[in-house]
Amino acid sequence: MFVGNRTLEADRSFRRVLLLPTLLLCVFLSYTFSVFITTLLVDIAPAFKVSIGTISLLGIIGNGMGIIMGLAMSAITIRFKHKSLLLSGIALYAVGDLGFFFAQNFAEAIAVSIFLGTGAAVVLILVYTLIGELLPLEKRGWAIGLVFSSFMAAFVVVAPLSGFIDSIAGWRPLLLWFIFPFSMVCLALCLLFIPTKQPQPQLATRSLYSQMFKTVFMKKSPTACVVSASFIAVISVVSSYAVSFYRTVFSVSPMIGGVFASIAAAGGIVGGAIGGRLINRYGRKPIAVTAVLISGVSCILFTFIPVVAFSVALWALCVCTQTLSSAGQGSLSIEQIPEYRSSMMSINVSFANFGIVLGIIIGGLVLNLFCDNFHLLMVLLGAVGASAAAILLFFARDPCAAGSTR
Repeated sequence: MFVGNRTLEADRSFRRVLLLPTLLLCVFLSYTFSVFITTLLVDIAPAFKVSIGTISLLGIIGNGMGIIMGLAMSAITIRFKHKSLLLSGIALYAVGDLGFFFAQNFAEAIAVSIFLGTGAAVVLILVYTLIGELLPLEKRGWAIGLVFSSFMAAFVVVAPLSGFIDSIAGWRPLLLWFIFPFSMVCLALCLLFIPTKQPQPQLATRSLYSQMFKTVFMKKSPTACVVSASFIAVISVVSSYAVSFYRTVFSVSPMIGGVFASIAAAGGIVGGAIGGRLINRYGRKPIAVTAVLISGVSCILFTFIPVVAFSVALWALCVCTQTLSSAGQGSLSIEQIPEYRSSMMSINVSFANFGIVLGIIIGGLVLNLFCDNFHLLMVLLGAVGASAAAILLFFARDPCAAGSTR
């Protein structure tokens, strides 16, 4: 009996150890398609007979679904089991990936982007929610920092892989050879290592939904947090256009463009990895404010640097500090309303997706109306993103500022 209990406890310990890696792999998955299409904008656009600016607008479809699902999930997460929702999000993402592989025109690409955007939003929301539910307070800032490192790790892996596969077989095989199988791996890991026992779903009523939204939006600090998520997310759109900037202005190859993206993403990994430690030492709000200011300035400057090595280094700094600011902002948001943590993070993801859509709209308009003027584009993205610092500084508060995580 004692041996049996010890074996059971060892199995539970093993599952706990692999819980966070499983969630981080899901985050990595949710970003693979974005990295793939970002790296190969120049190559995918001709296949659908549209311009670079127009093909980049596919991001509006995907992130538009992220906005809708973020608002919807604030209610859905109250009603359904979180593990089931996470598995559904991964399955939707896999279906969208296969759909894009078979898409023959821009209309079909738009249609399958709905599945990809919905799946990615559901996955990200549930990862945040499960971190809040299953990890202790002192580890949440660290875990959220690693979430953003996982985004950047997708760039490190998928960007050069996309460039390599595109150079030997075209852009479609990556969808079938890498993203779809990886979806199946994440599905299996979630089945094995995400705990089945979670908070019981609540009976969904109109009054419960109303109370939840009022709790979030009738208080100054939670509102400031979710609004700042939109502005910080605008800077993340830089990576959607930076590779095209280097390919257009410096005439680099797709593979070299992928290498540049990997370098910048490595900066993002560093930002996410050190985010938890800096948050625990200096606080969520100071880190978010300082980092987003640095990121905005770096975004504005890097396209004006004539030496490509220095330009890429400044882009890497932009990505590093944007990731760090997102980690601080996400850590701040997740602690605002503990009783509605899943709903708060759903709304936070919705607003972040709105910021990405806003950035993509700015990108598409500037590139189409001003003859691929990447300088103007980065100035606008950096200025809008940096304004998040003022929102957080004057309107947000850290409810854990006096706690053990400072």
